[in-house]
Amino acid sequence: MSRDIPVLDLNEWRTANEAHRAEIAAPLDAALRETGLFLLRGHGVPRDLTDRMRAQGREFFALSAEAKREYAVSRPYDNGWRGLGALDVGAVDGQAGTPDLHEAYHIGPSHTTSDPSFDARYYPRNKWPHQQPELRETALEYTGNMTRVAHEVLTVLAAVLGLPEDFFTSRSQRATWTQNVNWYPSLRAVGGVAEGQMRVGPHTDFGTLSLLDRQQGVGGLEVWNEEDGWFKPPFEAGSLVVNLGDLMNLWTDGRWRSLRHRVLAPSNSAPDEELVSLVYFFETDPDTEVVPLAAPAGGGAGMSPVIAGEQILEKVGASLTIG
Repeated sequence: MSRDIPVLDLNEWRTANEAHRAEIAAPLDAALRETGLFLLRGHGVPRDLTDRMRAQGREFFALSAEAKREYAVSRPYDNGWRGLGALDVGAVDGQAGTPDLHEAYHIGPSHTTSDPSFDARYYPRNKWPHQQPELRETALEYTGNMTRVAHEVLTVLAAVLGLPEDFFTSRSQRATWTQNVNWYPSLRAVGGVAEGQMRVGPHTDFGTLSLLDRQQGVGGLEVWNEEDGWFKPPFEAGSLVVNLGDLMNLWTDGRWRSLRHRVLAPSNSAPDEELVSLVYFFETDPDTEVVPLAAPAGGGAGMSPVIAGEQILEKVGASLTIG
């Protein structure tokens, strides 16, 4: 069944011989062709670090709107705070509707090159709240772990495709990425939901892969594939959700799907439910030319090459509804 979402255990993969890796790879490949996600165990991210990151996020969102505005984003591809309703991710697919019911705090890498204009474009500075010095320390430790995990997952994905294990990681040494802390306020807090409004509207992510530490909820994550339509993926405490984005769909020339997903609106059945999701969006080096893979690794869709960073900036800009 296409709803059978596989689990990759990195500890198992690390110690597996070639035959066992082929057994692990087959269901992964099938799920990525049909839906675009799997669960990840053995990632080595300390549970207490994840708990601290979520707690720091809650503390930030509890600041007054006036205090948070000091850290507001100032352009589409930027770090900092976005208030409630600042995004309409469905707009990227030409399905603009109602603004998304969440607040977000964005964190990015601190890479620098010899080109200040390039750095300003692709590596916007982080906006650390002075009211919360612990947030910076926790976020740097957490995102360091996320980058490590993303690189390890990319080596697995390269092997599944029959490519050299460093195929993706060699092009991701100064990758763009964004760590989101997403706060989904309760129904009682927002006061009501407009027709068709969701915490996050239907969309696909823009990069190569995303790593999600989610909280289970009534108004939670749903994913889509052609056979089943919308359904709730399995939840496993301590595991990460790995889903593929548009760059990986293009890189594999349509072999693997970019996961279509959404986060449901707060529900009347749980009016006090509020959730915090930690979402790490990993891309690649922004000047990488993403050339669709030829068969047998690629899917034969005949897609056209793109420059990774330019593609990301274009899609991020389309998702913005207000500053």
